[in-house]
Parts: sequence; C-alpha cells; structure tokens
Amino acid sequence: MGEVIALPRRLDAATAPALAADLLDYVQLSDLYLDARDTTHVGAMGAQVLLSAKRTMETSARTFKLLNLSDRARSQLSNMGLVELLPPEEDT
Repeated sequence: MGEVIALPRRLDAATAPALAADLLDYVQLSDLYLDARDTTHVGAMGAQVLLSAKRTMETSARTFKLLNLSDRARSQLSNMGLVELLPPEEDT
C-alpha cells in the first residue's frame, strides 16, 4: 500500500484548498489512500477535491481509495450524488 494521508475532521471550504495543495505532491508519485477516520463533515469543496484526486489517479491508472469513512460522511457524499467516491460498505 502507498502512503496513507489522514483527512481533516472537517473537509470544507476552509480546509479543502490546503488538502488540494498537499495532494498535488502525492498524485504525481504513488497510489493514494485517504484515511477519513476523523472526518465528520464533507462539504462541497472538500468533495470536489476528493473527486478531482480520484479522477487524476484513474487517468494515471493508479489507485485511489477512501478509507474508514464514517456513516455521516458517507451520507453527505451520497446526498451530493458522489457515490463513485464511496468505498464498498464492507471496507469502512
């Protein structure tokens, strides 16, 4: 497994720009595993960063995986129509 990056507690307009900048380094180098264990909120800008990272990784034929997603964060992404970001139920 590649590097595991911990996501912030709130992934929103305040934290998304810094996460996007951090992820730029990782998406160029290896597979991407994001640990959402402590994430309790995913806003639209945070979801945009996750979706962009996923699509970038897919274009490069590398792995993108969102780990330990809480039920609340899963529900927020689902409500935004971003089910493609959701890991299978058994992986959380």
